[in-house]
This record gives sequence, structure tokens and C-alpha cells, in this order.
Amino acid sequence: MCGIAGEIALTKFSSTDLERAWPMIHTILHRGPDDCRGWESKTKRAALLHSRLSIVDLEHGQQPMHGTEGEVTIVFNGEIYGFKRLRKELEQSGYRFATTSDTEILIALYLRDGPGFVDQLEGEFAFVLYDGGKQRTLVARDRFGVKPLFYSVRDGIFLFGSEIKAILAHPHVERRIDPEVMHRRIHSVLLPDETMFKGIKAVLPGSVMMLDGNGQITNRRHAELDPEKAGQLRMDQASAEDAFEEAFSAAVSERLHGDVEVGIFLSGGVDSSLVAAMTRDVSTANHPTYTIGFKNRHYGEAERAGQTASHLGFDHDVEPVGSEDLDAHFARSLWHAESNVVNTHGTAKLCLSDRASKRVKVILAGEGADEIHGGYAYYRHAALLEAVQDKKNVQALKDFIKDNGPEDGVLSKATPQRRNTLAGASSAGIPYAAQRADILQDMLRNVLNPEFRTSVMPNPAGQLIDWLDDYNPLVRRLDDMTLSRFTSAITDMPNYNLSFMGDRSEMANSIEGRLPFLDKRVVDLLWGLPNKYHAGDQTKTLIRSALAKRLPTGVASRYKRMFVSTPATNNGLFEGEQADHWFSKQTTRSVGVFRPTAVSGMRKIYKLLPQSSRFRRVIESFLMTVLSAHIIDDMFIRNFDRSLETYRPDIESVRQTHFRHEFVEPAAE
Repeated sequence: MCGIAGEIALTKFSSTDLERAWPMIHTILHRGPDDCRGWESKTKRAALLHSRLSIVDLEHGQQPMHGTEGEVTIVFNGEIYGFKRLRKELEQSGYRFATTSDTEILIALYLRDGPGFVDQLEGEFAFVLYDGGKQRTLVARDRFGVKPLFYSVRDGIFLFGSEIKAILAHPHVERRIDPEVMHRRIHSVLLPDETMFKGIKAVLPGSVMMLDGNGQITNRRHAELDPEKAGQLRMDQASAEDAFEEAFSAAVSERLHGDVEVGIFLSGGVDSSLVAAMTRDVSTANHPTYTIGFKNRHYGEAERAGQTASHLGFDHDVEPVGSEDLDAHFARSLWHAESNVVNTHGTAKLCLSDRASKRVKVILAGEGADEIHGGYAYYRHAALLEAVQDKKNVQALKDFIKDNGPEDGVLSKATPQRRNTLAGASSAGIPYAAQRADILQDMLRNVLNPEFRTSVMPNPAGQLIDWLDDYNPLVRRLDDMTLSRFTSAITDMPNYNLSFMGDRSEMANSIEGRLPFLDKRVVDLLWGLPNKYHAGDQTKTLIRSALAKRLPTGVASRYKRMFVSTPATNNGLFEGEQADHWFSKQTTRSVGVFRPTAVSGMRKIYKLLPQSSRFRRVIESFLMTVLSAHIIDDMFIRNFDRSLETYRPDIESVRQTHFRHEFVEPAAE
């Protein structure tokens, strides 16, 4: 795991400048504190920067890395799994490696197979590969966007960076919030290629961009969830269980590679418990496990996680997190999230990552299981909403609503009538996220600043549906539950679970997260199985069956509970001088997104509602949205330089800092 940044010249009238680009990498040194280097082509067509977290080939894996012939240069962030097998194949083809790192595998594959080599990759990655001889650049990102990568085109220069702040640090970039994206995100519509900042886009997960020497940029998808393969596998329960265990065992085993110790994030749930249990199956090492121990015991799972770790024989460490910790680290978590948020879950994860970083550089985690294997309660809700179209299952729907609420992601205002209205006259599927956005539009209509609301496109639910139709017209043929899983996996997951809850909280503390549930073999199997395996009488049946064989009775039957941090009550997020500033009428008017009277009114109502009120949690999410939006505006737009001074690592603290100019491009360029 590393940080990458730089410039690529797109036209004959533009040129790169390594000195100008150098501050980009300085903003993200937390991603790679072990080494920092830069390189620029002799013809000033490419300037590539890299900050390294050393995990594989600690002594010889420095980047930017060049091909043995000198014609290709790459900066790479992430891991390629099965790279030792690929290395043997490439050596048999005649390639002579200078390192034992997986980075050089990418160069060798490109030289042998051309741009299409990306289709062969299994891993979590983002990279920029520059071919000076052929005057082309490849910009690629893994299937689900585990590793972040952003870009912007300014003055004939293609700017890129592992985090948005790297691009914002470039002198050619004007820093502005994108009101359309802000509006969509307030309504929980998280399109995967969007960012909060005008003119800055995310490389679409599962895609590869090609930049040629004439300024042309093309984009193609190298990996995706195929709608036509959803639910098409025909297996009995026993065969499905065997296939899953074989695939998941291989996924975990491959993610233990490297030259450093590997730890595990372990909650009390079934997903991370299976990661830990399968790790014990394939490894005799004592992999340390880490759990958040909320001081409010109602929200903690530390005791159950500790029991699992003890049973498996792993060292277990608990990070105690209270309201005061969430208050102290919330702004820092936003600096890394680079987006508004509706809770402090990622802040808690930031604290946990800090704890783990004292011992390990690599962590295994259970993200991805719920999206791919149907773990969220609202998937079942989506299925019930569709099922009552023919007047069946009405009672089942009523019973479901009684047992599930906002804390489970389930909204009682999502109804068959609302679903039908969104579907219109067509019989196409409707994702639960569209209902969620439509409900939020009703709720937020009178709390948004009227000028802001009239300045942006209306109907975020319709925008999501239109985006899905453009992304792949076949997805609307899916049933509502499968379409909801698909939508979560390609929109919410890269922008929330893998970002605020994943890469950003981990890499803020220089830790690489690895996710066996997003392994290609595991995903393709689970995606291909019918819905009965995902949300029948019990969710995630294959995970539970595998777990029942490895842990004591009762662990595998645990009810799915969404990760929830303690409320913001009684800490400085909603109370005190700082909170008064962020929620003030002056600040609210200045940012211009929300109505000042609505914000102050919501604060008053929040204080009056009992802790057990579901409506209280809804208002808390709204106030967190306001708070984070106002801090983001100040942090990245109004006072970016001050924020850099506050949150950027001390450049002198990087243990090795180099500035390389020595490489000369081949004469062909």
C-alpha cells in the first residue's frame, strides 16, 4: 500500500514539472512513510511521484519503478495476488526480474501482453503506467475500488493522486465544492466516479483509462459484476458450501503474503470471525487481532471478539473508544475521508487503526461480505417490497418493519407504493438506495437552503436510476434484492465502506487493508448463487456454515448487526463552543447548503428526544451531515493551507526521502 501522484502531459503544448508536482505527494506521506521518490521523463511528458509503505521486497521495491529496458515506468499502490505464479510464467517467457516485488510483475505483463494485461490481475490496486516509447499512459483501478485513485485535467495536464488532497495541493487547481455532488451525497446517492470537489473525478472502479500522445482519453471496464451471471449458478447446499470454503481459504491464504506481520480486524460478527478462523486454518503464525471496545457497552462487541480470538489462539488487543475520543479525532477523520458523513463510525475505525499500527503494517478485514452475500437487512426489505406487488407476503412485510429500523438501514417509509412510483410504468427493478434517496428528499426539502435547492438538479433518486441505466442497461432486469446488492457494491461500497470505513482510516495510520471477501473467486461464486443463499430464513448462509465448523456453537447464528459507534450526545461534536460555531447561523449562511433556522431547530429537537427514539437517530444523522459538510468546506476550500499544516505529516519524519532525476528516457521518445 502506498501513495501515488503526478502529472501527465496531454498535448504538445503542455509539459510536466516535477518541482511543481512535488507538493502533491507531500500531502499523502501518511500513505507511505518508508520512502518518497519522484521521477520525470527527459521530455517532460510525465512526472511520477510515490510514497512507499514497504511490505514486499523491503530493500529493492522502491518506486517509481522502471522496466529493465527503460521504456516503461510505473507508480503502483496495492497488492497483486498470485504474483509468484505470474513471476514464474514471465521468467519462462524470458523476462529477467531486478526485484522480487509485485510491482515489477505489472511492468513485465505489460511488455508481454500490452494494455490488455490489466484483465489478468487479481488484487487490490491502483496504478499509473507510462510508456515513453509508445507515448501512452495507463491509469487503472481494481474491480471494487479498494484502492483509491483520483484525477483532474487542468491546462493540458492530467493530474492524479491517491487522495483528493494531493490534487488540491497542485497550483493549477482551483478548490471548489461541487454543489451537484453535495446534493446527491446529502441524499445518500454516492456515484462511484464522483467527488465532492469541482473538476476532480474518481477513476471508476474496475476500469482502465488510456491516455495517448494526442490528448485523447479512452476508458474501458476490465472487471465488473455481470448482471447476466447473477443467480445463475445451480448448486445444492453442500456443493455451494464446499466451493465457498475452498475459494475463501485460497483468498485468505494469498492475502497473508509479504515480508511484514499481518493482523486482523475482529468484531463480534460473523464476517471478520470467519476471516480469523480461516486464517488459523491456513497459518500457524500468531496473527494479532484488534477490536474497538466502546466505553458505552451497548455498542461494543469486544467481549465476543475476545472469545473468538482466545478460541483461535491469537493475541487480542482492544482499543477503548468513548465519546471524547470521537470528538477529538472527528476532524482528522474528515481530512482523510474527504467527504461529508452521517456518523462517526469511520472516526472509531481511525482510532482502531492507530492502535494496530503500533505493531502491524497489514490487516485483514471483513468488508465486502454484506454487499456480495446479502447481509444487510434492507436487502430483505427490498425483496418484501417487491413481493407484495401481487398482494402476497403483506403480513411478512408488516412483521419485518416491526423488527427492523433505521439502525438496521431499514426505512418504514419505503413502501410498495413508493417503489411503484419510482418504477413508473416499467417493470424494471428498483434498488433500495433509490427509495432511500426519495425518502430523504421528502425529509430534507424544507431544511435545504432554497437557493441551493433550486441551483441543483432535482430528484436524486431518479438521477441514481438514470446512472444505473447508463452504466449497464441490463441491471434493471434484476430483481429488487439483487439490484440493491449490485447498487451497494458499486456505489456505497467504494465511497463509504472501502473509503471512510476502510482505506482512509487505515492509511491515515500507514496500514494496508486486505479484503478476502472481495477476492474474484469468492465474489464470482457468491454473485452467481440464487437469493436463497443470501437472505432466506437466515442471511449469509455460506459464511455461517463455514463458521459453524470452526468456532463454538452460537457464533455462526449471531444476528447481523450493522457497525454502529456511540451517539454524539454529551461530547463536543454537538455541544460546546466549537459546535456552536459549526452550527451557527453565520456558518450555515456562509456555506449556503442548509437553512439556518432548520439547523438550529433540529439541534433543539435532538436534545429533547429520548435516547431510545428512532427519530433521534435520524436527526443525529442529519446534524452529522451538516457538521461534516461545514467542516469539509472550511478544511478544503477556505483554509486548505492551514489544514495542511495541521494534518500533513512532518516531511522530515519520513525515514528516507529521495528526489530522483537520474533516469533518462530511451531515444525513441
